[in-house]
Amino acid sequence: MSISSSSSGMGSENKGKVRCWSKGSENLQTQFCMAFTVDFTVYNFQVAHNERRWFVQKRYSQFDKLDSTLNEKFPDVMISVQRLPPKKPFGSLSPALIAMRQKSLDAYLQGILMRPLLARSEEVRDFIEMPLDVREMDREEQRHLQAAKDALRP
Repeated sequence: MSISSSSSGMGSENKGKVRCWSKGSENLQTQFCMAFTVDFTVYNFQVAHNERRWFVQKRYSQFDKLDSTLNEKFPDVMISVQRLPPKKPFGSLSPALIAMRQKSLDAYLQGILMRPLLARSEEVRDFIEMPLDVREMDREEQRHLQAAKDALRP
């Protein structure tokens, strides 16, 4: 599977690639125990593999958890991925912070998807909520590519 992130069209050069691009953010609110409410931001991304497209919404804390997991599992690869913006417990709904985070999270996700070892990991596939049929289609493409490579070996 060739992996990349871009906002380009769906031409044949994108066959087999996972692409992802930012689609803005939303401020949401949830209520706990009918006693108090919590405001938070979700960041929206469109993901595509071949002709399939889907949307995901992620909170900063979910990116932070993914980053920790990938750094633990793939430290040699993660050293070259752009760092996440720092945590900000207060004022995290300010428009300037949200805009800065959106750009940084987009660059972070693109950096992950450009590295095949990371992009093929179950952690990343789960994070981008890759549908099961797309995962199976990708595995089948990989089997065919490997068989073609093996056939060319002397």
